[in-house]
Amino acid sequence: MSEAGTSAQDIIERYAIDHTKRFGEGGYGATFAALDRKTNEKCVVKVIDTRKMKVALIKKECQFLEYVRGHQNIIDIRDHTLGVGRHSHLYFIFMECASGGELFDQLTTHNGPVPEEVTKGFMVGLINAIAHCHAMGVAHRDIKLENVLLNSVGEVKLIDFGLSHQYYRDPNTGVVDRSRPIEGFCGSKSYAAPEVLVGRGYDGFDADMWSLGVCIFGLLMGFFPVDEAKASDWRYVRLVSAQKEAKSTTKAILEWYKRTPKHISPEAVDLLDQLLRIDASARPSIGTVLQHPWITGTTLEVASSGWSSEELHYRGSGVQKSFDLVDDMEIMDDAPVYRSLGAFPGDDEPLPEMPTLARQAAFGGQESAFGDIFAL
Repeated sequence: MSEAGTSAQDIIERYAIDHTKRFGEGGYGATFAALDRKTNEKCVVKVIDTRKMKVALIKKECQFLEYVRGHQNIIDIRDHTLGVGRHSHLYFIFMECASGGELFDQLTTHNGPVPEEVTKGFMVGLINAIAHCHAMGVAHRDIKLENVLLNSVGEVKLIDFGLSHQYYRDPNTGVVDRSRPIEGFCGSKSYAAPEVLVGRGYDGFDADMWSLGVCIFGLLMGFFPVDEAKASDWRYVRLVSAQKEAKSTTKAILEWYKRTPKHISPEAVDLLDQLLRIDASARPSIGTVLQHPWITGTTLEVASSGWSSEELHYRGSGVQKSFDLVDDMEIMDDAPVYRSLGAFPGDDEPLPEMPTLARQAAFGGQESAFGDIFAL
């Protein structure tokens, strides 16, 4: 990070930007490879068009990144500044390089569901990142597979704090005051918690826990638990009924498609059931998740879980993979990566359609092709 008082010109001159190597783009800007000339370290730069996004909002994200920086599972911000000269309409955010792709890409890499131990390895990093944010009083509010990157050695990096919320945190005790509900819609459609989508006040930490559950479910199953957690989605309506009857959320969802959770452990099922509770107050805190048997490696009692010994030893085989894949080199694509499976061979009736698993923009976002952003 450049010293305080460093000019915009000094920051821009410190970094060499490779305009030809673009990692991705969205509705407001694009991300390019860069090099810190002072340290000779590779990094990336997120270039945002301030005619499409207010500078105050961009600086807010940078402030969040600076506030939570220092954790190994959160992307490190190096510098940020408004451009100069003919690039004065662009805002530059220089960050550490995480060239291993998004967690979303793992579904393509594995041609469907990601093996449980691999998923767990990624999720431990994400859970630790969320734990750090919550300890700092920050609710991320857009936890999704697309916002988790991997570096060259496979280490998880949480990104995109543009929708984050800061609770008051007592500087002496570290106690976070979450007594005041957050208002307004925020997040990404299939990851957003039910209480967020109804438009009432909600707790940001609890909402993050639902989104975490969607991430774990998506990696382990290869599809989302629901398309959208509100009454217009028949899956959500069925899920409400299942939870009222005290059924396992994970088993209930899979039963809709004549599947079982045999390919994952009872510990994974138990954690998913807790995270995907519609009653936000019943979800575990991130601290509780860190102590869950799925994370610590301890074993749940089979009797209490309702699993047979045969199911307990079943791992990672027999998974149906009738997926329609897109090119895994795509950076941004509105088309679904994984489509509904349709009927299983030999079924008399078609199965209901699974929720589409596709990259998602946050509420209010848009995807557009920028072409050469530096020529604008």
